[in-house]
Amino acid sequence: MKRGRSTGAPTRAQQARFDAIREVGCIVARSLGLGHVPCEIHHLTVGGKHGAPRRGHDYTVGLNSWSHRGEPFGGMSAAQCEAMFGPSYARQPRAFREQIGRDDYLLDLQNTLIEQHTARAA
Repeated sequence: MKRGRSTGAPTRAQQARFDAIREVGCIVARSLGLGHVPCEIHHLTVGGKHGAPRRGHDYTVGLNSWSHRGEPFGGMSAAQCEAMFGPSYARQPRAFREQIGRDDYLLDLQNTLIEQHTARAA
């Protein structure tokens, strides 16, 4: 992680959010109808730009390693990942925002999926 980007240790509620995000899986894959794909926690930033300060642990979404860091996974090449999931946030941030969604849309989608997941688990 880049120096100065830390948002500190998460609270219990924020850690519970991270757990729910991991249980829901990647929101890109879910949006594409691909079902559960393991995800990483992506912290949204102020203004939605690379290198900007993080908005905090409450502003997080689940992205697979391709969508998040541009790292192919599951034995797929970068071209296969891009064909399946679309552009990578790390490699093509402008195309990602245009094709997948901007930060506020992603956050709203993630919060909706967490609410649905929590309701089913109750």
